[in-house]
Amino acid sequence: MKKIPVQCSLPKLGLLAACFAVIQVACVHAQLSPFPDPGGQGATTWDLPELSPPDLIEPVINPRQTSADQIARLFNRDLRDIEEAQEDIISQLEKLPRVTRETQRVNAFGYHSGNSKTRPKWLQIDMGERVSPDAIALFPVTAELGDGEVVFGYGFPRSFRIDISDDAEFRNYETMIENRMDDPSGVRRWPYFREVAGVSGRYIRISVSAAGLWRSPTGQNVFALSEVMVLDGGRNLALGKKATALDSGGDPDVWSSKFVVDGITTLGLPHGIEDSPTLGFRARSQKPANQSWVQVDLGEPMPIEQVAIILADPPAAVPDPTIRFPYPLSIEISESPDMKNADVVGRFNPSQIGMIGANPLAVPVNDGYGRYVRVSVHGPKNPTRISFDLAELQVYSGNENVALKKPVTGMHTLKIRNWAPEFLVDGYSSRRNLVSYETWLSDLSKRNNLVRRWLDKEEQRLDLVDKTVTRGVTLIASGVTGVLGFVLVALSRGRVKRRKDLEALRQRIASDLHDDIGSNLSSIALLAELGKTEADEPELVVEELTEIKSTADKTIESMRDIVWLIRPGEETWSQMLTRFRETASKLLRAHEYSINVQGEAHDDRLPLEFKRDLFLIYKEVLNNIVRHAEAENVNIEIDCKRNRLQMKIEDDGKGFNNLDQEFKEGNGLRNLRMRAQAIGANLKVRSALEEGTTVLLTVPMP
Repeated sequence: MKKIPVQCSLPKLGLLAACFAVIQVACVHAQLSPFPDPGGQGATTWDLPELSPPDLIEPVINPRQTSADQIARLFNRDLRDIEEAQEDIISQLEKLPRVTRETQRVNAFGYHSGNSKTRPKWLQIDMGERVSPDAIALFPVTAELGDGEVVFGYGFPRSFRIDISDDAEFRNYETMIENRMDDPSGVRRWPYFREVAGVSGRYIRISVSAAGLWRSPTGQNVFALSEVMVLDGGRNLALGKKATALDSGGDPDVWSSKFVVDGITTLGLPHGIEDSPTLGFRARSQKPANQSWVQVDLGEPMPIEQVAIILADPPAAVPDPTIRFPYPLSIEISESPDMKNADVVGRFNPSQIGMIGANPLAVPVNDGYGRYVRVSVHGPKNPTRISFDLAELQVYSGNENVALKKPVTGMHTLKIRNWAPEFLVDGYSSRRNLVSYETWLSDLSKRNNLVRRWLDKEEQRLDLVDKTVTRGVTLIASGVTGVLGFVLVALSRGRVKRRKDLEALRQRIASDLHDDIGSNLSSIALLAELGKTEADEPELVVEELTEIKSTADKTIESMRDIVWLIRPGEETWSQMLTRFRETASKLLRAHEYSINVQGEAHDDRLPLEFKRDLFLIYKEVLNNIVRHAEAENVNIEIDCKRNRLQMKIEDDGKGFNNLDQEFKEGNGLRNLRMRAQAIGANLKVRSALEEGTTVLLTVPMP
């Protein structure tokens, strides 16, 4: 199976393992690494899992309620001052954009200089015309070696200079930025962002001296970047421009100067802090068709320099990472609404669209001019029902998004709930409001400084707690023996209770394996035995084999559920919600369903018993709908607060009259009530014939 190359990424700060809630991120692997194989087999055997920076996503202060913290807080005013300063930093971070964890780019790390010679190196961008940039941003590469060692900012130079000139040979130039990294931990882990002013030119060159080159763990001197942005009025002018370098190295399909101006980073979209009230534009053809389209009317003909498409990504959706957009599409510009004499400025197939991850599909336009911009979706040759979603369409004339709030029309427009034509140009993605790259990167730079300040405070705090507690222990040494004896007794009792709880858990897991997995395996064995006696009847053999496959699939799914329930590190409410969505996508694939989640998706750990019973209740309800309800639509609503969870599952199936006095609950309902009682939940089931069923669960959060 082909492995997927990693893109540049922001890092995970080391000390934040104890400071911030760590968010588990599934790794993707690279086919090529710049590091040589220690066995001498070439440079293509290392895997580079992509890393995402949990410290940039949802930084929070963990509760400090340990005995040491409480003692130190009582006797040291300085500690309270430090913690108040940290809380103030967190409140400032909450006003800055959150960073969305991005998936991989399919191939292409960025630019790699090669390491054959130790000499000055440079990377140059031809802007095509004279520009006066407002800011420059350099994105580092972050990678993980095969032995688990993380390399932050692979190839990011220790010192560099950025010059601008009208001469491609740089015989005359102006220096915009001259940087020496006094504190490399910050720059290597985050994009380097610097505002510039008062300079202009056609060519921009990043120069690195031999002494400024980054030195790899294996002693190689390297210059590497993932992306370079040249910003003016918030727009990236370097997008799609020609990039050249003094020298280059690595596989050209993975490392190339052209990849530093493709606009793709692991940071994803330039989001603000405002949640989106809309989802975007939705098209659904009622009859088979070969194509569909949506277009924006700019009001008058004008020069067009860039078109950007942002794919829809509804928060409640269960995304399929293998399919971002299943159709080829094209972008056209015309002065006529029916696209007469239109200029096609971009054509993309699904695999190309899939390579952008959650970044905009940004297309630079040379000499573009028109009033109407159309995005056309092309279906297969044989007509079929076409459906597609887009979150936002941006059209830049100069540095202004001229499509904002303009009229939108479409061939197969569907207006429903948070989907409407006008939402395609409202300034929001499906998640949050969109801001300029310049504003976004500036805010990320502020976030970097705040995080580093928080870490400095945390180091002071830990040192102060240690000193205060040490002095306190010295003063109360006479009471240590009695306290120690009490603690030992408490620990001993706690161990006995934990052993009993562990034994009970083992019994329940064994019961689950016996009842579910054992029963299914017995069925497979029986069906296989029957198949042996029916060798002369092919139709019966096929039927038996089909039943064996179905039972095996159920067994595999049950085993996955059991493994997930007991796997360490999968105990948070955020991970539980992810599992809820995955389970619904598998069980309700034949139904129209929706999952709406409200409240806080916090990362507090859930007790294993609570996690187990809650998940099994949820899965049993969905299984009952699939097996018995004959429903077409299912609606799942989950409202979670710190002290209460409410889960409601509704279907429009045939129902049953559970208000009838002669109604007797079956084993399914009794099992649901027993599991609900085990976690202290209130379970209500309301159903009527031909009116569907509603299951409402209310439970205190542990």
